[in-house]
Amino acid sequence: MHWHECSIIKDMKQTSYELTGENMDSNTTYAVVDIETTGTNLNDNERIIQISCVFVKNHKIINTFATDVNPEMGIPNAIQQLTGITNRRVRKAPLFDDIAPTLFGLLSDTVFVAHNVNFDFPFLNYEFERVGYPALTIKAVDTVTLSQILLPSVNGYRLRDLSRYFGIKHEHPHSADSDALATAKLFIMLMKRLAELPLLTLQQLNILSGSLPRQTAELISDAFERKQKNPGTLPDYLMVKENIVMRVQRTSFTDATTEQLGRYPQSKKAKLALFKGDLGWRSAQSRIMNAIYANYKNPDPKALVIEAPTGIGKTIAYLLPFAYLAIQNQLPVVISSTTTLLQSQLMEKAIPILSKILQIPMNATLVKGSSHYIDLAKFSQQLNESDPANQSRLIKMKLLVWLTYTKTGDLDELHINNHKIPLLNEIRHQGIASLDATNPFYELDFYQRVIRKAHISQIVVTNHAFLLRHADLLGNKAHKPYLVVDEAQRFVNTILQENRVTFDINHLMSMAHSEVSHLKMNQGINRSPIIQSDPMGSFHVYQMADHLETINQLIASLQEQLFKRFLARQMPAETNNLPFQHVITYPELQTFYEANKRTIQSLQEKFTSEILEFEALSKIIEKQQQNLLESEVRTWIKLNNSQLEVEEQSQIFLQIFGSFFKPNQRNKDADFFWIQVGPQHDAGSVSLSQGIIESANYIKNQVYPWFQKPTLIGATLFSNSRSKYFLNQVGLATASTTVKKYSSPYNFAENALLQVANDGPVINEIDADEYAQYLTDAIYQLAKVTPGKILVLFNSLATIRDVFNRIQRTDLGHKRRILAQGVNGTKSKLTREFLSGSTSVLFGASSFWEGMDLSNGKLDLLIITRLPFDSPDEIFTKAETKLQKQAHKNPFISALLPRSILRLKQGIGRLIRSEKDYGAAVILDRRILDKSYGKTMLHSLPKDMPVQKLPLNELNGELDKFFKKHH
Repeated sequence: MHWHECSIIKDMKQTSYELTGENMDSNTTYAVVDIETTGTNLNDNERIIQISCVFVKNHKIINTFATDVNPEMGIPNAIQQLTGITNRRVRKAPLFDDIAPTLFGLLSDTVFVAHNVNFDFPFLNYEFERVGYPALTIKAVDTVTLSQILLPSVNGYRLRDLSRYFGIKHEHPHSADSDALATAKLFIMLMKRLAELPLLTLQQLNILSGSLPRQTAELISDAFERKQKNPGTLPDYLMVKENIVMRVQRTSFTDATTEQLGRYPQSKKAKLALFKGDLGWRSAQSRIMNAIYANYKNPDPKALVIEAPTGIGKTIAYLLPFAYLAIQNQLPVVISSTTTLLQSQLMEKAIPILSKILQIPMNATLVKGSSHYIDLAKFSQQLNESDPANQSRLIKMKLLVWLTYTKTGDLDELHINNHKIPLLNEIRHQGIASLDATNPFYELDFYQRVIRKAHISQIVVTNHAFLLRHADLLGNKAHKPYLVVDEAQRFVNTILQENRVTFDINHLMSMAHSEVSHLKMNQGINRSPIIQSDPMGSFHVYQMADHLETINQLIASLQEQLFKRFLARQMPAETNNLPFQHVITYPELQTFYEANKRTIQSLQEKFTSEILEFEALSKIIEKQQQNLLESEVRTWIKLNNSQLEVEEQSQIFLQIFGSFFKPNQRNKDADFFWIQVGPQHDAGSVSLSQGIIESANYIKNQVYPWFQKPTLIGATLFSNSRSKYFLNQVGLATASTTVKKYSSPYNFAENALLQVANDGPVINEIDADEYAQYLTDAIYQLAKVTPGKILVLFNSLATIRDVFNRIQRTDLGHKRRILAQGVNGTKSKLTREFLSGSTSVLFGASSFWEGMDLSNGKLDLLIITRLPFDSPDEIFTKAETKLQKQAHKNPFISALLPRSILRLKQGIGRLIRSEKDYGAAVILDRRILDKSYGKTMLHSLPKDMPVQKLPLNELNGELDKFFKKHH
């Protein structure tokens, strides 16, 4: 029973027994066990309701044992639903007393194996002791931990995830016989994989394995001992460098020629001949191909903007013509997209399909920011240092195995979503400038290699953020590559996010304080003999500490002055107990600078002096780094990490105030500034930020000069036929841009339905409590007639929490799995859980309006609680409105309405994502009917989508008819 998959885990401590059994090897009999129970807490006298054992020897299954067990108590409904084991089913099953003699005999002299052994093993022993048998004293190992180590890049370690990965038949999860058989097959594969690891890797794993559950480490030590006796030869695809075994890095590209490629297939006949059944015919896809090819064959091409709804096949639509252009003109094509998933789909699916169609290999490279990659030199150093943290040791073991096969060094392959793990932060790459050319790993550095590879590739895939920051690395002003911005609807938002920085004064204070303690407190670096033996060692330590303490005094004063000048009389009463943000213009900040010039300039001088002292101290440490004690190494690593944070904040400080140090030099990186205070509205929580509103100038200056005229493509780019909003946002002029718009290929008339509740409350005339109750009642009613999954889109996390709590108090909360953003976890976790259930309900805001892949019947009903206008209290909206009014523009017409329409289109776009999809959308905001802009919004949606405008209590009947028609 894999209770680690549930939220009700109870920690079961390992009981000390004198263990029996010899060393583990292929001749050992392993008993792979799974149990189902009435619950997880032994203190509540829970019982086993099913047990299964699969016996493995010599990598083969030799015997099985499985039975239901009468627990002599009721099985909770949740357990019955999870396992399919009912009270009626176990009524005539044997008691545990009856099976105990057989089971104890079968398990004696075996090694116990389970998927989460610290649940199954103590629970089974509890049952044995309950009926008068002694606890089993056999060895026990855990397949969850083994899988984490030996399969480091698998996305999930639930038994169902691993079964899917290996193609193991596992038809009945949470049924002990099915689970035990799947675990046994998994265990055999893991044992084989362990035996195949190189000797040095096994040696390193053995050193790190001490804290693994129960006797799991013995599997590794026994494998190491066997490998020592018969090490074999290292495969030619592996190499040893220092203390790491890693894959040999080979880069060999053969560029295709125009002769190999042949002529571009202009006609339908030519395309079908090329596709040879690998691609079906799509008229719109073909037209996009021809539009792209014709544009760039023109001696004077224009920028190209293409709105291509889901289902057209836009990825191949741009890949194929650009492949011809890249080879014909010997120019690479850079493709920028958003998520890791989309980049992986390009690299692993779309580009291989393209190569197959063209019958030539297309050389492609995926490029991400440096922090995505492992720094081998840093990891090698970490391996040499003992680590008391179990989590860090486990991650080191995963990394050691991963390095034997990764070709990229991309840490995203490990699917570790916790960005606060110290070890990972210590081994992340800090960029090419951080590398030491004398280090043994310099030539093997993954990030350097990926950049070099990108420069000789025909296709370079990257993300929007990297493109914006490093256009100069990807482009070439003399030999300009082609540029495709895919998912272009998210390009502008990425620009805005990437150009927002915060001078986090409290965080800086905390880091500075941390550094002072690591410098001169009880365990401080000043006590190291290395520092004390150097004539200048203590001087640099105390100078640096003194500068840090002065920095803290100065920023506390700055914090106080910011609060007095901008917040003391600005905060409205209704923001009490809520964070508050206030927009500051450049002239206002300039006036503040003049009034506090001495403090700000002193702070800048102290930052410079502190960094110089740290560099001097680093040189002393680096000379004798090998002589540092283990405790001193840990202190020095912590000091370095804090210093990185201090230096980052000093750079942001300079970015915000730097232009004031040099007269007549305007801060070009910011359109606006804002100040924020915490819920208590105290001066001690003040931070200062800057950002941009006008994305166009940034793109025109930082991106476009490095490339050919760009192609921007996305599903929802235009709010209506005349809108220039998107073109203005991305800095493209109408005269020098060709716009192409294509209709959805799907049958919205038959497969979709839009309903609008015409009797809902007037939102601005109802209080928050009444509004939340209205939404709760509406969602409850609509869910009753919806057979499948429901996505409910909100504009506010506070409303989500309120409605979620109310819904949970109804029977809907017991019948369906209700998931809520801000309540149940991250977006990726919520999406995964939502898609895995057949009747899940997901409450989402902001990012859930776009970007979820919900094709193939993954969504039945979309409920839009409120039209997706930006909140007037959001700092970006405040600043944009202020700037628009200063420019004598109407911010609602020029920005707020177009953005809202695009979000609405994206939301409705969740419904129909394939030919087989069907779904309905319900809008609970009557403003779309009552306001003049409502017609514009409705007109932007698919033209043939049926629209019903009815009272809420009449929507159910029509919705019920729609679903019955399609089920």
